[in-house]
Amino acid sequence: MKRFFNALFFGKAAVPVFTLLAAISALLLHGFRNTNVFVDTVIFSGFSFALFIAAVLDTALLFCLWSTRLQAPERTKGKAYRVLAVLGGILAIVLAVIAFGFSFGNLFIGGSESLLVGLRLCKKSLPMWLGALALAAAALLLPYIHKDRLKRIFSGILCVCLLIAVYAAFFPLTPFRFTALPVVFDTGSAYSVVFATNDIGTAYIEYEISGETVRRYDASGGRKNGGSCIHTICVPYEELTNNTYKVGATRVLDELSYGGRSGKTIESESIAFGGTFSDEVKLLTLSDWHMQNRLALDTAQQLGSFDALIMLGDSATGLMQPEEVAAYILDFGATLTGGQKPVLFARGNHETRGKEASNLPEYLGMDSLYYTAQFGQYHFIILDSGEDKADDHPEYGGMTDYEQSRRDMVTWLQSLENPNGEKTIALSHFEEICIEEDLSAAAHEKLDSLGVSLLVSGHWHTTEFKTEHSYPTLIDGGWNANGTNSYVASMLTLTPEGVEILSVDNSGQTTVQETVAWR
Repeated sequence: MKRFFNALFFGKAAVPVFTLLAAISALLLHGFRNTNVFVDTVIFSGFSFALFIAAVLDTALLFCLWSTRLQAPERTKGKAYRVLAVLGGILAIVLAVIAFGFSFGNLFIGGSESLLVGLRLCKKSLPMWLGALALAAAALLLPYIHKDRLKRIFSGILCVCLLIAVYAAFFPLTPFRFTALPVVFDTGSAYSVVFATNDIGTAYIEYEISGETVRRYDASGGRKNGGSCIHTICVPYEELTNNTYKVGATRVLDELSYGGRSGKTIESESIAFGGTFSDEVKLLTLSDWHMQNRLALDTAQQLGSFDALIMLGDSATGLMQPEEVAAYILDFGATLTGGQKPVLFARGNHETRGKEASNLPEYLGMDSLYYTAQFGQYHFIILDSGEDKADDHPEYGGMTDYEQSRRDMVTWLQSLENPNGEKTIALSHFEEICIEEDLSAAAHEKLDSLGVSLLVSGHWHTTEFKTEHSYPTLIDGGWNANGTNSYVASMLTLTPEGVEILSVDNSGQTTVQETVAWR
């Protein structure tokens, strides 16, 4: 037992291995912090951050012990060194178990959604992590390595790490490209053409009107917006309907008070947009795909062609980074529509989470996420449910004020009128519309008075056709809505007589088939 103990904590590889283990633990504890709130709620607030700080300090301690071993090996026999080596090693093991436990816990509890978020955050921190390790190793270890061959190898590794860290700080690591081709959102007042690139840049849309080329930029106040990888350009309905367009972007390398540096310009192929509707309109509706883009796309193929797309929210766990907006809203919508068909978007509760949630209305070119829209003779009221729990819930980190937002929305809803009896459908991620009972009742009462014939919602990951109100509600499936790893999507066929509803899962099995007459 004593021999094992000495080999574990005082062997030649012990301190280097424990140092690397503690450093990896620090990276993982930082990267997988998105779900720390659930751990902190059970133990105490700040527990997860304390673990991260412990991992950083333990890494520093072990680096110092490693340096001592190389610089003055005789000191390793002292009591202080041996006590610190044991404590540092034990802490490294404990932290590694917790860090890897968090990582795999995200996979088994949160599924692929949480795992992907954690990996993205780790990737974002990687250059800084490599740079910090390389600098520490260069300062504490390199001077005391005496074997020339080993020193050259070690120096080469440190140089590579530092070069990656420095290059990533000043220059892009990857070629400039589109990460999402255009999606055309109907905002109720104009079309918003939105696409994404893998780095920041300026962007434009180009098309012809009466034989003249028109180029509109993603700009505000006369200045092109060059600080985002998500590009949004509003175009009047009449300029894009039944027209052909293309989009482009120019990478921004450095934006200064006087001048700056631009990189490569990329441009899409020409895209033919529709936007006109006959008496029969086919609407593909999708809800709660939660990063399961491929599964949702496969299900959509079961329903065939459509004229416009309805996205009912819950695209991902949250919107921590612009890349998530690009991958799970924009690229998803672009793959479905090819940029050729309009999209109506109703925000889900998971689009209200993460630092990019505040930017979502701007990204989509919307002044508000509750609005009205018109497809031919058919009218739509799009509502925004906000979150599905009270604002003081610990999941939201004190960053929400959705109760007031819902009150403002109901006030806006109360102002709407339908004097001509338009054929109207309401869209809301949450069938109750508001979690507050009084607001929910007021919203449903107003929808009734507006002559709404159907409410289409999601959220519950099931497919149901409900008749609790004076108008029916379709809960539009989503991920796991007809069994584990299934997906359910719906097709609404609007005719002058009514709405035909067909919901199917990814195997083609019908889950709902109903017909609703206009009121």
